[in-house]
Amino acid sequence: MSTDIPTVDLQEWRHADLDRLDEIAWAVDLALRETGMFLLTGHDVPRSSGEDLRDAGLSFFRLPRETKLRYEIQGQYDNGWREVHRNVGIPDAAANDDDSAPDLHESFYAGPTHRTGDARADGLFYPANRWPAELPRLRAAADAYTAHMVRVAEQVNSLLADVLELPRDFFNSLSRKATWTQNVSWYPSLARLGQTGTGRMRNAPHTDLGTFTLLNRQPGKGGLEVWNEAEGWFPPVYARDSDTLIVILGDLMELWTDGRWRALRHRVPAPRVDAGEEDEEQVSLVFFFEADPQALIEPLPAPVGGGRGMAPAVAGESILGKLGVPLTPA
Repeated sequence: MSTDIPTVDLQEWRHADLDRLDEIAWAVDLALRETGMFLLTGHDVPRSSGEDLRDAGLSFFRLPRETKLRYEIQGQYDNGWREVHRNVGIPDAAANDDDSAPDLHESFYAGPTHRTGDARADGLFYPANRWPAELPRLRAAADAYTAHMVRVAEQVNSLLADVLELPRDFFNSLSRKATWTQNVSWYPSLARLGQTGTGRMRNAPHTDLGTFTLLNRQPGKGGLEVWNEAEGWFPPVYARDSDTLIVILGDLMELWTDGRWRALRHRVPAPRVDAGEEDEEQVSLVFFFEADPQALIEPLPAPVGGGRGMAPAVAGESILGKLGVPLTPA
């Protein structure tokens, strides 16, 4: 079925024989061609690390608004707090949602501390973090969790190279100082938000901008819907009582594979009042992984690539350009 989403156990992948590696590669390749996602286990990310960050993030979101405003982001590609807002991904052209209506979630963003010595480039691609002085455990929890995410991202890059029968360091060689963003997103209950209007979503339809995203969904909570041509929108099967991560393919990887793989179109609808869900809230941990900002992303030639003839792009310029961030001083 086109709604089947495979699960990859990283520990099994590391020790599998050639026949099993072929089976894993076939399943991942099919899912990325059709939909743009797969599930990930065996990643050795302690559940406690994710829960620490989730709990610290929720403590921040429940601070008074005037306190959170001290840490408000100042641009589209920046770190800090963002109030209930429109998603910064690329809108789905087929969506009928109101572009002026904000999505029903708050976010806190943190990024890497890489520095190149070029102050302008660092300001564009590695914006400084805004850690709240009132909640030092948020920084500690984020640092611990993102160390795991960077490690897992390197393994996912190697896995994707395996699937394409490329050298295992193919993607990692252009991700030595990759840009990335750790997003803690709070979806407040409708009871807390009050009247939200018709058709509003927690997260409107979009694709992500980078190579892939590692999504840590809160156990026991739902909401994510994904799209493919065969099924339209559907909720992917998800092991809610496990430590499963969701790998969401982004725009850069669709470009890199020249359309062989597709960036995942996804959304998070609001809870249904008529189903008694108005008190449901959720905190998601979303790790957006990209590439070195100066890396030239050249679409892979067929038969490895999909043969769409997409134009090469510099990773950082592609991401900032889609966000409307100027690359040159005004």
